Amino acid sequence: MSELLVDFITSLDGYASGEGWPGFWGLEGPEYLAWLGKQPEVTYLMGTNTYRLMSGFAAGEVPSGQDEFRPEEEASVDELTRASKVVFSSSLAEPLTWANCTLVRDDAVEAVRAMKSTGSGLLSTIGSLSL
Repeated sequence: MSELLVDFITSLDGYASGEGWPGFWGLEGPEYLAWLGKQPEVTYLMGTNTYRLMSGFAAGEVPSGQDEFRPEEEASVDELTRASKVVFSSSLAEPLTWANCTLVRDDAVEAVRAMKSTGSGLLSTIGSLSL
């Protein structure tokens, strides 16, 4: 049975996003990076907006205000590109352009429930506040 990890990062004033914010989460301490290295294989769950943003990064679109990706950002995007991803959307159409993505148009709650009962790895949300 799979577990679901909801990764929700907010600022001290309670906001989880901001206009023009590129989606990177600040400093990564050694403890956090060590913890990430011990995690099992992950299937990432996201909605339309996160898919569009992150697939753009994978295609080389640099966030507003940056000239290029830092090496660690490139490595993160490459790792995410290799990972299995499920995109919940009623507006996107197949085929999705980003590698290793599966489009799900069904009810997200029911789909995740089914993934949890039949899978064996970790399911983790990324972005997608409405998901």
